[in-house]
Amino acid sequence: MNFSDYFDDLQAHEGCVTWLYCDSRGFVTTGIGNLVASADACAALPWFHAANNPAGGPVPAADGEKRSAYTKVLNAFGLIKPSAMQYRSISDLRLTLDFVIGLVEKRLAGEFIPGIQNLCPGFDNFPQPARRAIVDMAYNLGVHGLSSFPRFLAACNAGDWETASRQCHRATSRDSRNDWTAQMLASCI
Repeated sequence: MNFSDYFDDLQAHEGCVTWLYCDSRGFVTTGIGNLVASADACAALPWFHAANNPAGGPVPAADGEKRSAYTKVLNAFGLIKPSAMQYRSISDLRLTLDFVIGLVEKRLAGEFIPGIQNLCPGFDNFPQPARRAIVDMAYNLGVHGLSSFPRFLAACNAGDWETASRQCHRATSRDSRNDWTAQMLASCI
């Protein structure tokens, strides 16, 4: 299984946004569900201004502009409808799609897949739908959050996909995402 198998699922569930927005819990986010934990973390990203540059090419944002955009987005939480699109006009800072894709790939390879393999040593041999479901859960919850599902992990490690499909519900996910995860696991029975 390659990166694109996971990427398509994550993009379908998380969306793909090249600007800053607040998720449903008020966390500043960008890309494909990537938390931007602080103004400093925001300043470390390669933001550029979306406005056209008369000289051609994107205009990189200064650190102060990045921090200011972060604060504006954070302060807008609760004042506007909770939708990434509603945040688009708060700042003209954007990331390139290539950067967003690269960030997901880097996090999958360096953080999520190794973390899952630690929790599920046989992960690489699990059926493809199970791997897709587990990666989606880890991406949504974080590896630490996934580790708080001991019955789910025990079922996965035992190859008991029926039990895993009943133990995968996340209180913080939409019903449609939980249903998709359960269906993916149940398809391995």
